[in-house]
Amino acid sequence: MGLGQVIRCTLSGSFRRDQAGVKRAYQELITCGCQVLSPHRLDFDSSSTLFVKDKAEHEYSDASIEAHHLLAIKQSDFVWVYLPEGYLGLSGAMEIGYAIALGLPVFSDQIPKEPVFQSLITTVPSVFRALEMLTETETATVQGRE
Repeated sequence: MGLGQVIRCTLSGSFRRDQAGVKRAYQELITCGCQVLSPHRLDFDSSSTLFVKDKAEHEYSDASIEAHHLLAIKQSDFVWVYLPEGYLGLSGAMEIGYAIALGLPVFSDQIPKEPVFQSLITTVPSVFRALEMLTETETATVQGRE
């Protein structure tokens, strides 16, 4: 991430439990200037019972939607996790594991209930603070190379 470069992110976590909260998290990412690679929008299809889908995704399989989401994570600078009341479902857990394996920073404004994720997800008060931390890390890395 260089000066003036758009920061790319993926929003992950539990989308079913609190859709209004997911929409607030998405809006905060956009407001802070992030390019959200996935999901593209949050117009949920209420007929989907097992896997939350946007209305535009109704013809796609759950596997193809998840594959797109994982590709978005791979192309992201960081992952923001929405954790309603600290809850992270199985898909979210897999996505966090994938991000960690790629060496990506993972942030949330909530503390995960699951102890193992408390050490993998950096809890911050806001997206703005996460972006500050990313900038600080990049600056320290550049200075370390000089």
